[in-house]
Amino acid sequence: MNILLKKIAYIICLFAAFFSSSCNDIYDEVTSLKTDRLFSPVNFNAALNKTQVTFTWAAADSAVSYTLQVSKDSLNYSTPVLDTTITKLSYVQEFAGATQFYARIRSNSGNNTKASTFNNKLSFKTPAENLFSSYSTIMTGMNQVTANWTPGANVNHLVLTASDKTMQTVQLTANDIAAGSKTITSLSNSTYKVQIYNSDIVRGEVSIVVEGDVYLPAGGNLLAAITAASPGQVIILEPGALYLMGSATYKLSKDIKIRGLLPTNLPILAMTGSASTTMSMLGFVDSSVINSVAFENIDFSGYCDNNSAAVKIGYLFNNNVLTTVSSLSFKNCKLRNFGNTPMRLQGNKNQVIDILSFNNCTIYDIGFASTYAIVNTNSNDHVNNINFNNCTVYNFKGPIVLQTGAYTIGYVNVTNCVFNQTTQDAGNRFEFDLNGLTVTNGIKIKDSVFGSSGISTSGIRTSGTKTITGCYYTSDYKDEFLVGTTPPTSYTFKDKMTSYSGASTDLWNAPTTGDFTLKDSAFKGKGVAGDLRWY
Repeated sequence: MNILLKKIAYIICLFAAFFSSSCNDIYDEVTSLKTDRLFSPVNFNAALNKTQVTFTWAAADSAVSYTLQVSKDSLNYSTPVLDTTITKLSYVQEFAGATQFYARIRSNSGNNTKASTFNNKLSFKTPAENLFSSYSTIMTGMNQVTANWTPGANVNHLVLTASDKTMQTVQLTANDIAAGSKTITSLSNSTYKVQIYNSDIVRGEVSIVVEGDVYLPAGGNLLAAITAASPGQVIILEPGALYLMGSATYKLSKDIKIRGLLPTNLPILAMTGSASTTMSMLGFVDSSVINSVAFENIDFSGYCDNNSAAVKIGYLFNNNVLTTVSSLSFKNCKLRNFGNTPMRLQGNKNQVIDILSFNNCTIYDIGFASTYAIVNTNSNDHVNNINFNNCTVYNFKGPIVLQTGAYTIGYVNVTNCVFNQTTQDAGNRFEFDLNGLTVTNGIKIKDSVFGSSGISTSGIRTSGTKTITGCYYTSDYKDEFLVGTTPPTSYTFKDKMTSYSGASTDLWNAPTTGDFTLKDSAFKGKGVAGDLRWY
């Protein structure tokens, strides 16, 4: 042990002696090393703030400037997206979103010393962005669009590309940029892709439909306008205006779209005070074959003159003649205050609507003069395919869908909907009743919420498949009512949904008056299940 300790002590002494005599000389030799090339900058970094990138680096000895290059190809800088020489130790640049970039930097000399080699080790990816994403770009007049984006963003022009690929560039003023808004006029009817740019960098994209063949101001005769329209034309209605539909059913016979100009302050359609409780506002001409009837941004009132003290008519549609309609659609519409139902096919006339769609609609106060469903057909009159998407449907007496008969249909699809105060009839009612039908693609209910229902409610009656995913029900939702006596049958679909511990009034602020904003912010389906317009 003593010998080992002596050897260690000897080595330590030699080590100390070496440094005491020569370490300083070696240090001086290294730090005073002369080369014919500068060193590359070190501590080269890229800090991202959305799509704005700040490059920083440490100074290199004797460098008078730095060359920064950025490329989309780590092995090819022959066509860089950025190639600049600067004297500072930082540089800020905006880049396209959702893109992988590679950066390199070198030191430059002001004398005969060569520039350094490039540092090739930095890469970064910008996040996706869309300055339009939280703002509405809408048609605000005939042949006119207002684009809205993040106010104050670093942008300078818009590019509009029509469906026929024609392009239009719109320069933005300082006031436009500060407001985050620009109105573009004199646009032809088309579907446009609107892109917003900072120089050659796209910072957002949105699609907008410009349409309209007739603009009908407040007080205009809508029935006359429909009659005069050519097949396929679009009639635009003034925001907030009341359009009276007469006291007799108006029967459609051609492709037509009726649209309120704005998605807010909807124009109202109502029958006049002399209409009766059994009347329907609309129907179809006998033996008509129609490709498309569409309504967008319309408030359909079942009250005559839109006066809650006046007569409440029975139907929006109550068709009883042979009709074939490929598509009947309602987008961002209200359907309210109908004594019976907004949609009925009857008369055993073999009439067919192929696709019936409700998108972003609010439907309420339905059926209290009867027990019809929201969509009600019977016998040989039927709807092949039914869509409810992002809708709020509440305070109605009968089922959601009632179709009966020995025929085949395609599907019933329900996605992101809210249902409350359903099936309030004292007799047994099904939420969805497709008794006797062959439903080829079944019933699919996804990401929806079911609130209160009547105590005699059954669930889904169908011989087709039932696919229920991502749905919730409140404690005051009931669909366990048993049908038959030998033995009784349950049609519930609660077992395929997630239970919410509270009642509908615990989940939503005021559901009985149509306020479905969340009272319970801890709801697990928040932002996913139910009508997404409430989040």
